[in-house]
Amino acid sequence: MIRPIIFFTDFHAHIFEDYAKPDPELVNDRFRAQMDTLQQVFSIARHYGADVVFGGDMFHKRGKIEDVVFNSVYEIVANNSDIQVHMVRGNHDSKNNTTDSPHWLETFKYLSHVRVHPKPTMTLGNGYTIAAIPYSDDIAYLKDCISTYAETAKGIQNTVLVAHVGVDGAETGRYSHRLEGAFTVGDLYPEAFTYVALGHYHKRQFLAGTDNVFYGGNTIQTSFSDEGQDKGVFLLDWKSKPQFIPIKNRQFITLDHIPENVQEIVDNNYVRFILPKEQAQEVAILKEESDNIRIEIKKEYQTETRIDIGMESTEEEIVKVYTADKYPHVTQLALDILAEAKSS
Repeated sequence: MIRPIIFFTDFHAHIFEDYAKPDPELVNDRFRAQMDTLQQVFSIARHYGADVVFGGDMFHKRGKIEDVVFNSVYEIVANNSDIQVHMVRGNHDSKNNTTDSPHWLETFKYLSHVRVHPKPTMTLGNGYTIAAIPYSDDIAYLKDCISTYAETAKGIQNTVLVAHVGVDGAETGRYSHRLEGAFTVGDLYPEAFTYVALGHYHKRQFLAGTDNVFYGGNTIQTSFSDEGQDKGVFLLDWKSKPQFIPIKNRQFITLDHIPENVQEIVDNNYVRFILPKEQAQEVAILKEESDNIRIEIKKEYQTETRIDIGMESTEEEIVKVYTADKYPHVTQLALDILAEAKSS
């Protein structure tokens, strides 16, 4: 029987303290939301009769993890023992960036339903084959591994490459800034694998016009860099394009005005207001009643031009004004040269 996969990645479990309220068991409500989200991942997998495949960065801190963070994540994974899990090591799960790095996923391998992939490997799942590429600075080695796995994948069906890597040209952030990565889409052999499921960059996206090479994005928003995009998991059913399944959580939102439903937005999200001083005073009362608000005063800049020209000025007007101010004796000559250049 071929089981579908629920793919999630870049979970970054951590006690984020900003915009947070205390929680008696899990330190604060933001971490509780993370743990509720992790349980939802398994609930979704159970609904679809799927295995869970994780693409790296289960934890946020690299040097030291709080005990409540590790224990809470471990407990949820252990309590969902009816679901097969594959976990690929990300850079935030690792002590360093070497291929053999010690890592925070080590203990999970002692759970009978969990397979941890700290090094490149190709292994059988439930009716499918997974090629796992954990994070490493040894790019040449990883590329060689992917090439070898791709040759094997060409001869079989239902294959997924799961890699925690940076791909050149992928986007990040609200304004779609393009990143430089060590890998190209071609290095991932999209023609050889049924799916190429990626972790490392947090913006959910398909790459290079393909419908099978994609970044899963982080599972839950963690800052304003995630603004404007729903988060969740992907269903891989081996029959169609990966299907995104959102998991509802509070989102980070920036407002430069005061909408009519401002109270509803504040109650259900983490909100940053960037407003003129007068408007900022209007929403100050909301801040007194909620931990979900930050207010920044919008700075106003005035630009004084040294000569009387603007964006709407014609080329002739610009030449006239500039030369009249700086070199009045050459105004006509400059206009003649401009006319000649435009006619040629």
